[in-house]
Amino acid sequence: MDSLSSEIWDEWISSHIPDRISADSEIAGTFSCMRRKITKADRVILSSRRLWVFHRMRRLWKKTSWGGDFDLGKMLHVPERHRGTVQLEMPIDLFRAIQSKELSGSFIRWAWIRGIFGAVGSVFFPKRGYYFLFRVPYDEILAGLKDHLQKNDLSVSYRRGSGCVEAMVRGQNDIVDLMIGMGLSDAALKMEEKAIVRSMRDRANRLVNCDASNIRKTVDAARRQIALATFLKENGHEDELPPDLAELIDLRIANPSASLNELGSAMNSPVSKSTVTYRWKKIMSIAETYGFSYDN
Repeated sequence: MDSLSSEIWDEWISSHIPDRISADSEIAGTFSCMRRKITKADRVILSSRRLWVFHRMRRLWKKTSWGGDFDLGKMLHVPERHRGTVQLEMPIDLFRAIQSKELSGSFIRWAWIRGIFGAVGSVFFPKRGYYFLFRVPYDEILAGLKDHLQKNDLSVSYRRGSGCVEAMVRGQNDIVDLMIGMGLSDAALKMEEKAIVRSMRDRANRLVNCDASNIRKTVDAARRQIALATFLKENGHEDELPPDLAELIDLRIANPSASLNELGSAMNSPVSKSTVTYRWKKIMSIAETYGFSYDN
């Protein structure tokens, strides 16, 4: 599923930015969950080790309400070789103006969540199931996230981690709804396709395992019946059996791999599997009177 994870992030970076309101809302979501530090000079330093966030940010910033007044490139501090933590330093008034967008009427909640996902979201595809995780560092942001997800009938679990609250969305249907809401429809479709393939593969494996188990049971039963039949023949007790039981042990020795159905069909007077089972119980009861035991 690593390829699907890459496709999700590729679509997140390159997804269409329809208008200024969407750009403002998404930037507000991204900034809200980045680690922040307020300096004495009334400036805010936001930081993240997720370089892909800044690739998306460059595309968004051009369309935001602030893109024409503030140069994003001058505010960015990128480490050498593009490794490590990237910092974004801006006036505190600009940061507050961006955050206040959440309170305005022209605010797109799904775009805001898409920004949060870029800043603190993760996707996981273990052998069983799937889940999306938001590691939200600030309680006020968590409240807005929780409210929107609940309004859209998404099942979310929460737990407090180290310095954050983890909001987890499990279940294929909820994850698909979440991805579509965030504008990741192509990745959502591919996840559904992979889920169908996974389901079919799991079903095939269960059938194979079931068949293998049935084969083992059949072989084990046949082995025990052959041991029983051999004991009666070698000790001269076969002639003392009723004809139908004597015929059955001869058929078993001659057909060691046959199923009970096949043994029943091969008898002079064909009988059902249940009848064959019943007759083997009678044979076993008779053999035990002569001292037979599977432990011997």
